[in-house]
Amino acid sequence: MICYFLIIYLIYIQTVNTVLQELFHMNNNGWKIVGNKNITDAVFRPYSLNGLMSHYIIGDDKVINVDSKRKDDSNLWYFSKQFPTNFSLKNSSIFSFTMSSFSGDFKNPNSPLSALIRVTNNVTNELIIFPVNHLIAKYNGSIQEFVVPMVHTLWLNGLNYTQIGVNHFKNVLQNVKQIDILGDWTRGNETMGLDNVLIG
Repeated sequence: MICYFLIIYLIYIQTVNTVLQELFHMNNNGWKIVGNKNITDAVFRPYSLNGLMSHYIIGDDKVINVDSKRKDDSNLWYFSKQFPTNFSLKNSSIFSFTMSSFSGDFKNPNSPLSALIRVTNNVTNELIIFPVNHLIAKYNGSIQEFVVPMVHTLWLNGLNYTQIGVNHFKNVLQNVKQIDILGDWTRGNETMGLDNVLIG
């Protein structure tokens, strides 16, 4: 699936109009860590990792609440960015970012039902998600670029994990309040870095 996303990315990257680009040159650009006990600022790191991540933000797990039945972490943390009114992603075609781990046991991943990306509408608070699916088992924590097509058939209703229509998809994207990117990949503690967030 990652290869498929990369092909789509290479086709579109030359023609997309960038709506959001976060390269974290000087600071965390207002990104937060949500899903832990308290909402905190993402930590800015002015370092380079193999030239693939240069000036990035990090977050880590503050709460581990293992579900007794599924054995998954019930409190997932995310990198999160909020937006002003009338911030639209309606005409976007690609959502990409680079991620790397600094600690964590990726042989013990969380549920494939977790959301890799969450997008919340500013008016209705409706939530759509891109499910992590098999990526949760394939990702080993190394530096990785994730490229996700903004195509409604690949996204789900965040309330009940059902398929959504194109109108529902575009209505949520018309006025976005918040986007979240999964940081909590494992059932234990992990520390993750995020860079090169691009939506266009």
